[in-house]
Amino acid sequence: MCYFLGNAVTRGGSVDFFEQVNKHVRELNASERKIFEYVVRNIDEVKGMQIRTLAARCFVSTTTVMRFTRKLGFSGYREFSEALRLSYHTSQQAELPSVLWKQSYSEEYLKNIIESVRVLTPTKIERFKQALSPDASIYCFGTGLDQELAHFAYHLFTSLGYRASCPLERFEAKAAVERFREGDVALLISMSGEDAVMIELAERMQALHRNAIIATITHSANNTLQSLSSIDFYVFAEHIVYGGEDLSPRVSMMALVELLTYSLMKPSK
Repeated sequence: MCYFLGNAVTRGGSVDFFEQVNKHVRELNASERKIFEYVVRNIDEVKGMQIRTLAARCFVSTTTVMRFTRKLGFSGYREFSEALRLSYHTSQQAELPSVLWKQSYSEEYLKNIIESVRVLTPTKIERFKQALSPDASIYCFGTGLDQELAHFAYHLFTSLGYRASCPLERFEAKAAVERFREGDVALLISMSGEDAVMIELAERMQALHRNAIIATITHSANNTLQSLSSIDFYVFAEHIVYGGEDLSPRVSMMALVELLTYSLMKPSK
């Protein structure tokens, strides 16, 4: 039986909160994104919270919270709260090891991983699986630290029997784009989503093939690369620059790559 909550649909008395809001997250402005991140990190507490309390915790007005809930596809705060209470994820809160309770950054680090996995919805995973047909080639691209992740993805896809490649040099990447054909899949990994090389490759693929399948893994903030993608995956991570190098944690991106490849595994007979 289906129940309708405004624009959201529940089945069997429950609704996947993240499935409902995932398609709207990119539309949030900076203030609304902070509310979203607070909600994700404190679902057990927020699900029973009054709108005034949530507004105070996020240092915004109740009007901003109301606008935030409507942007996510809910008719208002009441429906938003109900979706949180019914969400499967509410009962799946991951507990942090007690040894880290006093390590504020360690706790934040783990929470970012948990958030990133939560927003990887079954719908997006299925879209990726449908796009990657058995006879398709998958090209994994990245630069700097992101190239290490692209190479990791290449190994996993190859192990599953897919025709995968990971061009390491820029000229190799450009040549790979020229070989890219209809039905192939490109996986572009860039933490910032503003890597000039990745953007150039994505634009070239789109110029060659109007329906090019471009999957991206980037930071959750709006960025150029995700706007060029047909399937966009995103992660939460602290932005860390040291000595001019982007050393932001990539473990959440690695988790997404692993989950995507695990979803492609066929059950043993």
